[in-house]
Amino acid sequence: MRSAKHKIPVITGRNFRDKYFYPAETGGYQGLFDIHRREDEAYRCQPLITANRLDFYMVVLVTGGEGIKTFGTKEYYIRKGMLCFIAPGMVTNWESIVDEHQGYIMTFDEQILPNLHTFPFFQVDGCPVITLDEEQQQYYQHYFGEIEKEYQSDRPRKMELVKALLTVVLIKTQHLYSVTEPVGGSNAAIRLTAAFMALIDKDFGQKLSTYARLLNVTQNHLNDTVKAVTGKTPGTHLHERIIREAAQLLIHTQLTIAEICYRLNFADQSYFIRFFRKYTDLTPGQYRISQKYPWI
Repeated sequence: MRSAKHKIPVITGRNFRDKYFYPAETGGYQGLFDIHRREDEAYRCQPLITANRLDFYMVVLVTGGEGIKTFGTKEYYIRKGMLCFIAPGMVTNWESIVDEHQGYIMTFDEQILPNLHTFPFFQVDGCPVITLDEEQQQYYQHYFGEIEKEYQSDRPRKMELVKALLTVVLIKTQHLYSVTEPVGGSNAAIRLTAAFMALIDKDFGQKLSTYARLLNVTQNHLNDTVKAVTGKTPGTHLHERIIREAAQLLIHTQLTIAEICYRLNFADQSYFIRFFRKYTDLTPGQYRISQKYPWI
C-alpha cells in the first residue's frame, strides 16, 4: 500500500483559496458557486501548483498570461484565448510562465446544474481545452462578465439568472466542441515552446538562431514546434514581445520616440514607426497620446 504522502491531494472548497492563490489567507470557495478575476490581487495564482484533484468543477477563461497546465496525462500550453474545463477528480497541475494573468475562474458544485458530467469537455476522455477566435473571446468575456455582475449583486433570486447564464456558456461550448480541433501537442513540444517564451520574455534582443542554440534545437525545429503549439511563428512572438516593451516605454516613461527606438535596437526610426504601426494600427506617437488622453 502506498503511504499517504504519495497520494494526490484532493482540494476542497475549504482549502482551495490557500492552495491555489497567494498571499495565503483563510477562507475560500464555500458555496455552490463562485467567480473571480484572475488579475484580482486577492486571487493571484500560485506560480507552481503540484498535482491535485478538485472536488468541484472549474472553468477558466484566459484573456492574458501563459503557463503549462496538465489535465490527466496531457499537457497544454495555456495562453490568451483559451477556455479550460476541470471536472471533480481530474488530476491537474499548473506551472506559470509569466507573472501576470487575466481572465476569469469560475467554480461550482455538481448540485448547481443537472448532468454536468455529460458535457464532453468534463469527461475523462474529452478535450478540456478549447481555443477561441477573437469573436468567440468577446462572446465569452461578455457572458463571464454578466455572470460576475449578477453573482455580486444583491438582487433576490440572483442565482437563478447565474445558473441560466452558466447554462448558456456550457451549451455554447458544447456546440463549439464538435467543430474544434483538440489543442496541445506532445509534452516535449509544449516544454520547448514554454522555454522559448520564457527566454524572449527575459531577453528579446537576440536573433532566433540564438534562441534555438540556447534551447539545443535547430531553428527549423523551433519554428515548426512553436507554430504547431501556439499557431504563431517564433518570429511573431518575438515581434509581439518587442511591441509590448515599446508600449510600456511609451506609457510609463518620458523617453522620446528616437530614444525608445535606440533602446530597442532599431537602427532606423522610420522602420520602428512602421513596425509599431503594423501591430497596433497606430504610430508610437499616436499610441502615447491615446493612452494619455483616451477620450481623444
